[in-house]
Amino acid sequence: MMKVFASWLMAEAMLLAILVCPVFGGDAEEEVPYFTDQDLSRYRTERSWSGEPAPPSPTVEQGLPPRTGAERKAPGRRRYEVPYRGYEGAARRIIIDVTINGTHTVPMALDTGAPGMHISFRLAERLGIFEGDEGRLWIRAKGIGGSVPAVYTIIDTVEVGGARDRFVPTIVSPSVSEQFEGLLGMDFMANYSVHIDTERQVVVFEELPPRADRPGGHDEAWWRMHFRRFASLRSQWKGFLERLKERDNDSGRLGELRAFAERQYREADRLFNKLNVYAAMHAVPMSWRRY
Repeated sequence: MMKVFASWLMAEAMLLAILVCPVFGGDAEEEVPYFTDQDLSRYRTERSWSGEPAPPSPTVEQGLPPRTGAERKAPGRRRYEVPYRGYEGAARRIIIDVTINGTHTVPMALDTGAPGMHISFRLAERLGIFEGDEGRLWIRAKGIGGSVPAVYTIIDTVEVGGARDRFVPTIVSPSVSEQFEGLLGMDFMANYSVHIDTERQVVVFEELPPRADRPGGHDEAWWRMHFRRFASLRSQWKGFLERLKERDNDSGRLGELRAFAERQYREADRLFNKLNVYAAMHAVPMSWRRY
């Protein structure tokens, strides 16, 4: 199975790198914005509906007994403590256990520098993302070290010690470490007030109060960003496919590229429609769905 997957992965990656990227140029690259540790601080203090600061929840520092890995009640909110490993070799990390789609629990690094979630190709294969004709939308993911071929997909559920998120756009890319299977970024953390207790080596996730302006647990900026991104990918592949069809050339190389572009356009359209259905389920305003 691994040999078959590796052969498919190499063939698709070569098509993307050799044939597609020169046509798309820089526009096909997935721009990944950067966050810093300071960005995390804005999620630590939330305000109530009245506009006044929300009452402080009990904390470990106030003498409450630790309940590692289990839910602990705070007034009006759920609170979860998750133990973490603090090192990857000699490097400091926050590595926690993450359950994906309710079936696979794997170590992942908590990363405030990642706007969304990243998982490795080997984990994606275990999750069945590459089965059938779905989950194969190729992009180029850009980071500090440059850009690499990657796959864009949607994970149904992500859970960390009881803290949970649904419908998580995810980038599948080559693994960066043998110690963890990906990065859990700010998309997930934005749903909680997050505290990292380095002394006890636990991460505390506390639910934010429900708000009408966060349908599906996401704010307006999240919905607008993902509608633009999914629509842009669909538009790029559609335009690329149309340009290929205009070429009067029946060579095998061009035919292979057309078939590849058709698969990519279908996948981009499927992902966009999936996002639109999810938005309709949560009554997301139409003005937030513009692209």
